[in-house]
Amino acid sequence: MVERWRPRAEIERMFEEMDRLLPMPFRWGRTLPRMFTMRHGIDLYETPDQLVIKALVPGATPDDIDISLDHQTLTIRARYGYSLPEDEAEAVTWHFQEIDSGQFTETVTLPVPVEPEQVTATLEDGILTVTLRKTAETRARRIPVRTTGANSEGTSGA
Repeated sequence: MVERWRPRAEIERMFEEMDRLLPMPFRWGRTLPRMFTMRHGIDLYETPDQLVIKALVPGATPDDIDISLDHQTLTIRARYGYSLPEDEAEAVTWHFQEIDSGQFTETVTLPVPVEPEQVTATLEDGILTVTLRKTAETRARRIPVRTTGANSEGTSGA
């Protein structure tokens, strides 16, 4: 029979054994195994008119996500993953439990000022997209070039 090798489970067993053997002040607790869990990715890119932030929030619903903007600092708080209803969870026997769930907070300092009333957020397929319109001063704009001189008649076609 082929048995699935699960390195994370072995590491967790090792920490559980260390917790059992070490006196209380020296216990690792559950913090070190968390180092082996998923890191939520954040992308930030800029277009001529806006900033766009994309964040991974697998299993989240709009009710699980809180977004706040304070000047040029955007904070995303989210719960992700899933959990079984309590009565169902008591009746199951887990053979594998590797899907991560929990909550996270990501804070992003925006590279340019944005219009606080012109922020939108959408959630699709576990990816949160936050679109922030740049202030008029920071948006790219085309500057017409004029000619100077006695024979000029308006602007050039630049």
